Amino acid sequence: MSTFKFTYFNLRARGEIPRLVLNAAGVTFEDRRVEFSEWGALKPSTPFGQLPYIEINGKPFPESMAISRYLAAEYGLAGKTPLERLRADFLTEQTRSMKEGIYKYFFESDATSKAEGQKKFEEEIRPKYLTSWEQAAKDNASGGGYLVGKQLTIADLAVMDALDAVLQDEAFKATFAKTYTNLSKNYDTVTAVANVKKYRETRPQTSI
Repeated sequence: MSTFKFTYFNLRARGEIPRLVLNAAGVTFEDRRVEFSEWGALKPSTPFGQLPYIEINGKPFPESMAISRYLAAEYGLAGKTPLERLRADFLTEQTRSMKEGIYKYFFESDATSKAEGQKKFEEEIRPKYLTSWEQAAKDNASGGGYLVGKQLTIADLAVMDALDAVLQDEAFKATFAKTYTNLSKNYDTVTAVANVKKYRETRPQTSI
């Protein structure tokens, strides 16, 4: 049996999809959360000087999406057929692209640029991706609330994670279910999965 140690900052951000896959699959792993004050000393010892990375039986591997795909395949969350795996993969990649729009304004120090970035995200980027995911959920109407096939995949976890970020906007949250009916059903389905629900209730609460 493989042992896992996952290292990332004490944020969701680029490190949350691997954590979600491991928790959804019921896999025991060490969730090492690094404070920013520790990063300078830690950086030289990390693969490519970046986080996250995962140690599998003591051997480190970088790149969050590569880690996520490996874990999804290892634990039956990648999709059952090649076409399902393709759909799950592109939906997961879309969440990464959408969240880049959040990071651009979230970490911006200039107030004017920050406001402009947030406005662009809310008016252009967010609706673009949520409309795509709404359609994916609608197209998979016989999937029991899942985005791909009839069981939980990495796509459901990744989209849920992206929605967790945007639903912090209370005004948007108030209209979400009505505007994105099928996607809202997907979100409710995934957050009700026992292992996912347990993890979301016990994980550290962070802004992103």
